[in-house]
Amino acid sequence: MGFLDKIAGKKEEKKDETAEQIPMGKYSQACSMCGNPGTDKKWMGQFWHVKCMRSAKRASKKML
Repeated sequence: MGFLDKIAGKKEEKKDETAEQIPMGKYSQACSMCGNPGTDKKWMGQFWHVKCMRSAKRASKKML
């Protein structure tokens, strides 16, 4: 998965995970950037992990 794919929200197919391995979060939706479930924030209609949101913001600041 490339850098621009993460920002655009493209997801790769992942194997099914058991309930024990899924991280707990506020929402059960998959993250826009990494595709893992258990997201914490909803922004612009997409669900994000806090860590993924921070890295996307840093990347966008560098582009300007």
